[in-house]
Amino acid sequence: MLLAAAVWLPVALGRAPDPKAGMMVFREKGCARCHSVLGEGEKLGPDLTRAPSTSSPLELAAAMWSHAPQMWQRMQQERFQLPAFSLEEMADLFSFLAMARSFDEPGNAETGREVFQSKGCAECHAIRGQGGRVGPDLAAVASLRNPVAWVAAIWNHAPGMLRALREKGREFPQFQGAEMVDLQSYIRLRAGGLAQDRSYLRPASADQGAALFQTKQCGRCHSVGGRGGKIGPDLSRVVLPRRYGEIAALMWNHAPQMNRQAAAASIPYPRLEAQELAGILAYLDSLSMRWEGNPADGAKLFATKGCVGCHAITPGEKSPGPNLTALKQELNPVSVATIMWNHGPRMLQRMESSSIPWPVFSNRELADTITFLERLQRRPFQIPPSTTSGGTP
Repeated sequence: MLLAAAVWLPVALGRAPDPKAGMMVFREKGCARCHSVLGEGEKLGPDLTRAPSTSSPLELAAAMWSHAPQMWQRMQQERFQLPAFSLEEMADLFSFLAMARSFDEPGNAETGREVFQSKGCAECHAIRGQGGRVGPDLAAVASLRNPVAWVAAIWNHAPGMLRALREKGREFPQFQGAEMVDLQSYIRLRAGGLAQDRSYLRPASADQGAALFQTKQCGRCHSVGGRGGKIGPDLSRVVLPRRYGEIAALMWNHAPQMNRQAAAASIPYPRLEAQELAGILAYLDSLSMRWEGNPADGAKLFATKGCVGCHAITPGEKSPGPNLTALKQELNPVSVATIMWNHGPRMLQRMESSSIPWPVFSNRELADTITFLERLQRRPFQIPPSTTSGGTP
C-alpha cells in the first residue's frame, strides 16, 4: 500500500521558500558559474530552466543526486570551491528555479500576427484604434508584462467574449502550444510605447491561494486530494503546464466548458484579480510538492543500491556512515538534496576507496527511499531478507 508523504516546506522552515532569496543563493553559491537560467549565464552545465528532468522538487533532487559526482569532478577541474547549503538556502534555491521555469521563452511577434488573424481576433478587437470595435482595444493589456496579470485578464474576458461569439455564430477560439505567448508578443509590438508601463505583483502566497480556492468557490467544482466537487477534475492529480503561456492557453480553452457547467450548477464564474490568481497558482503549484513513495520498495532499494553497507538503520547500531535512525530533521526532496550535497563528497571518497559505485536514483526510486527513511524516524523497518542475501557491494 502506498503511503503518502506530504511535503510542506513552510512547516519545515517556519516560512515560505523565497524565490528572490533563492536567486541570490544561485549567484552567491557560484551556481551561475556553471549553469544558465532562461538562456542567460554560463554553459558548463545545463540550463536549469530547460532541463526536462527538473520540473518538480523531487525531480530536481533526483537529478542533483544522480549527477553529483560529475558536478563535483568538474568543479574540482575548474578550481571552484564547493559551497555548502543550509536547508533554508536549498529551499529558496529550489523555489527560485521553479519560478524561473514558469516564465515563457520570448514569443514570436510575426507568428502572433498570424494567430491574431487566423483566430479572428481582428474582427472584434483593435490595437491602437486599428481593427474591430466589438471588444476592447488590446493596447490596454499590452502593459501587462507580468504573465500572471495577462492570464487573469484573458480569464476575466472569456465570458463576455463567449456571449459576443454566440451572437455572431462563431466558435470560441482554441490556443495550442506557444500561440498565446506569440499573440502577446504581437500585441506588445503593435502597442509600441503604450506597452512600456509595468504592473508588479507581491510574492504569491500558497496559503492565501488555498483560502481563495475556497472563497472563489473553485472547490465546488474541483477537488483536491479527493475532497471537494466532482464536476471538474481533481487538481491534485492534474499536471499543470510548466509555463504561464501554456497555463493561459489551458485556462482559456477550458473557459467555455467551465462557464456552462458553472451556470448549470448555479455557481458564479469567478473573476480573478492578478494577485488572487497568483495566489491560486502558487497553491496549485504547491501540490506538486506532495509526493508519495512506497516504504517497502524503499527498503529493497536501500539494500540493492548498497546504502545498507554504510548506514545502519537500527537505533544504536554502529556503521561506517551515519546511523540514519538518528536523523532529526524532516525528510523531503529539499532536505535530502541538502544532506547529499553537504555530505556527498566525503561519502563519494569513502565509496571510491571501497570500489562501491555511486547510487543513481530515478524519481520514483528516490521517493520510495525517502519514504522508507521517513518511516524509520517513527519506528524500525525490517528490510526483507531476500534483498540482502547477496551482501553489500
